[in-house]
Amino acid sequence: MTQDYISYIRSKVGHDKIILTFAGGILTDKDGRVLLQLRRDKKTWAIPGGAMELGESTLDTAKREFFEETGIKVQATRFLNVYSNFEEVYPNGDKVQTVVMIYEFKALNDFDISDFHNEETLRLRFFSEEEIAELESVSDKHRLMLEEYFTNNFAMGH
Repeated sequence: MTQDYISYIRSKVGHDKIILTFAGGILTDKDGRVLLQLRRDKKTWAIPGGAMELGESTLDTAKREFFEETGIKVQATRFLNVYSNFEEVYPNGDKVQTVVMIYEFKALNDFDISDFHNEETLRLRFFSEEEIAELESVSDKHRLMLEEYFTNNFAMGH
C-alpha cells in the first residue's frame, strides 16, 4: 500500500464516522511537567501521538508518532490506559471514534524543544498540572488522560 492507512480508508468511506486506533505518550521533565504539542491542524495543546498504520503495534505507533511530532526518541516505561469512548470531527470534516493507547515515556537522547516545529507541530512546551488546568485549548479526552496521569489513578472503561 503506497498511501497511509487513514488516506486509504477515507478514500473508501469519505467523511463518515469510523473507528481508528491511535497511540501516544507522556514525557515529563525533571520537574514533573508534561510535554504537550500545539497541533497545527486543530490549534490545540495535546499529548503527542497519532494514528496506527497497518502492521504496527500500538507501542511502535506511539514511539514513531512521538518522534515525528517532537523530534525526541523515546522508550516506554509503562502502559497507562486505553481511551475508547471519544468522538472527534477534524477540520476537514472527517468523523472518528478514537481508541487511544497511552504510554509513559523516557527520552533516549538529550533534546532541545525551544524552536521545534514541523507540519504537525506548531510548538512544544512543558506544562505543570496547574498550568494545564488553565489552558482552554485542551480536548476533553486529553484533559482526562492528563488528570489520570497526574493523580496516578487510571479508571477502566473510558
